[in-house]
Amino acid sequence: MVTLLFVHGTGVREPDYGKALRTIRTEVSARRPDVRVEPCDWGSALGSHLRAGGASIPGFVDQAGKGPAAPAPEDEEVARWALLYADPLAELELLVLTSAAATPAPFVPGAVARGDTLLADLTRLADHDSLRAAWTDAGLEVPLQQAADALHGAPELRRAAAAGATAVVLPRLAARALVAYALNRSDGDAGRLPAGRRDELVDRLTEALGGDVRGIPEAVSAAVRFSARLFESALGNRLAVARRTAWSGKSVGFFGDIMRYLVRGEAVRAVVAEAVRAQSGPVVLLGHSLGGIVSFDLLASGTLLDGAATGPGARPRKVAALVTVGSQAPLLYELDALPSRPFGSGLPPGFPPWTNVYDRRDLLSYQAAPVFGTEATDVRDVEVDNRQPVSAAHSSYWGNERFYSVLCGVLDRAAGR
Repeated sequence: MVTLLFVHGTGVREPDYGKALRTIRTEVSARRPDVRVEPCDWGSALGSHLRAGGASIPGFVDQAGKGPAAPAPEDEEVARWALLYADPLAELELLVLTSAAATPAPFVPGAVARGDTLLADLTRLADHDSLRAAWTDAGLEVPLQQAADALHGAPELRRAAAAGATAVVLPRLAARALVAYALNRSDGDAGRLPAGRRDELVDRLTEALGGDVRGIPEAVSAAVRFSARLFESALGNRLAVARRTAWSGKSVGFFGDIMRYLVRGEAVRAVVAEAVRAQSGPVVLLGHSLGGIVSFDLLASGTLLDGAATGPGARPRKVAALVTVGSQAPLLYELDALPSRPFGSGLPPGFPPWTNVYDRRDLLSYQAAPVFGTEATDVRDVEVDNRQPVSAAHSSYWGNERFYSVLCGVLDRAAGR
């Protein structure tokens, strides 16, 4: 009888491991009742945990059990800059969205719309000698006029300039977009410009564009607060520090398992090897995420390989096949960061057939055949679509019919069908 041994990934503990195991058992049993699905819960014994009770994490001990602390008022502004660092035009676009229902300003013969005035001011922004000097002193590598020209041609600014109800906040939003644009396109980290100097430069740009520095931050906040996109981004960022205690407790296993495996992986591989040897028949190793790396390293080290897999007198493999799901082993190999195989060494003789399942939306999954596959190896990549967003794709393989179709094909070959 073939045994499917399920080796879980990083950060997985009970009861989540048990739930995944039961799902796999149910699905496999419905298709191949002759196959046993057995556990290999290495995380319960060898997974990482905070051995000093979280003393290394600021606020963890004090905040544990009390729920998230209230965010400080300045956190919303920090969150907004995080959004700008990622997309310098985000606030302008959000402003257009929140102003979509506003009544356009009435047409006044001979009057120049504020938005048109701002567009004109942008074309001669670098004519301000003191402003150009302040821009250069800030260490921004993109010339001021180049940034101004890029913003001038942006459709997002054009649409914002056409929304008459936004005139009071537009100069400040344009100033913030200019600074964010330059930081985004300069070498190095966007946060290298101290916040105080950044904000002072924004004030000077705002004045040069005809805006009023006083009272504008609250107006900006009021103008964009109704946008769900910005609210979600601001909420996520400003609560990140406040919720650090809760998030640390959840994430420590995810990242801690990876780091601990890289340092003390022998113990984890020994647990998997023992579970393999405990089975009476051929074994198919099913490794998810870090579990796929563990399984690969164990096989690549030669610990479970029984010599040549074919030819007269060859002993059958104990591990008949390897199935990795959402695995980072191919990437680590390409980076020359796998414990078991330096890049370029390929797979050792006798390595079992390897089926690597990935989903393009699972950003933790990678292709194996382009870096491992040769005429002498049996490495196959299979793409599936879990029909889940990026945030959920990595843990959604167990509900995918296509995955079980691929897995059953591997089990059939392992059973000699």
